[in-house]
Amino acid sequence: MRDNISFKMSDGLVINGTLMGNIEGPNLVVMLHSGGYDRLEWGVKEVLETEHGREKVHFNSKGNYEYLSSYLQEDAAILLIDQRNHGRSGKNIDEDKMIAAIKEIANISNREIELLNRYLKERNNDMLEYLVTNLDISDSDKDKLWKLLKKPIIKDMSFLQMANDLEEVLYLIRREYNYSNIHLVGTCMGALVSGLYTIKRPEDIKSLTLFSPLYTFDPVFLNPQNDFNKRKREIIDSKKQYRMGNAVEGLSTIKEIEEIRRTFYEKLFQTNIPIFCIQGVEDKLVPVSYQSVIFETMKKYRNKHNLAPVYYAEIEPGVHCLYDVIFPSLMEAINFIEGNLEYPNLNKKPSL
Repeated sequence: MRDNISFKMSDGLVINGTLMGNIEGPNLVVMLHSGGYDRLEWGVKEVLETEHGREKVHFNSKGNYEYLSSYLQEDAAILLIDQRNHGRSGKNIDEDKMIAAIKEIANISNREIELLNRYLKERNNDMLEYLVTNLDISDSDKDKLWKLLKKPIIKDMSFLQMANDLEEVLYLIRREYNYSNIHLVGTCMGALVSGLYTIKRPEDIKSLTLFSPLYTFDPVFLNPQNDFNKRKREIIDSKKQYRMGNAVEGLSTIKEIEEIRRTFYEKLFQTNIPIFCIQGVEDKLVPVSYQSVIFETMKKYRNKHNLAPVYYAEIEPGVHCLYDVIFPSLMEAINFIEGNLEYPNLNKKPSL
């Protein structure tokens, strides 16, 4: 079974996703994608300029989460969501700046501007098209407005806000389904969001699976160690937003990371939840040397305090998010997740 599902957040933004698998069972596996991508976690290898426009070339014929779901859906419900600003979910609109930008284009009413921002939040493209088409403005102004709406002014990315979204999503879905066994899977940005939720509500989570997690705050955000991260920080320090698709970072993102890092590691270490991290050794965004220190230190702490185990694996070559080595990394993750599922009516729990 595969169903589209929507969740309206408390700020009006709509999160869209897919619910599939064994929906009526006790197990729910929630998968959170990396920045700039969508719910399928389908990595782009390169972008080609062709006579028909820009064409994306992917590493694999399916997204990582498509593969992962196909192996787990017999024993668990799978929830794939597009996080805010991504995929088919709503945009985190900077309403004040959008109002000013729209007013520079055309003289339309405050009510019409309010509706434009609302439909962007809800990702209601049909209503956006209807509203713009029927505005009493010139065709050239409509074209300018469409360009703005296709690439609206959005707020800096907030990982804490995304973690709050996850909390609301889980609350809403558990009003309808009785999921007592929840597992989080996160890649890069999605792994950070998963970690933030886990340290906030550790009693909710049975396992945490991480692909190239964005846990190396210092070399990635605060004191960049490679050319890619340095260029990104230079853009942000110039008071501009760094954009990769709809993954938007700015100065407020950096300030948020500075605050998060104060307690993140200590709290994550202390959770009594099994964790499995898979890291590519040739990751250009998240340096493996820093990642390994974090997880080896976590393993020692957990062992010393008799807490749930931490498994850490490095995959070679392994680019960021492991798009190039999908099968060995996913099979290890599947074994880990299946080992922590609940099997109320079946004597089939696999051994790790």
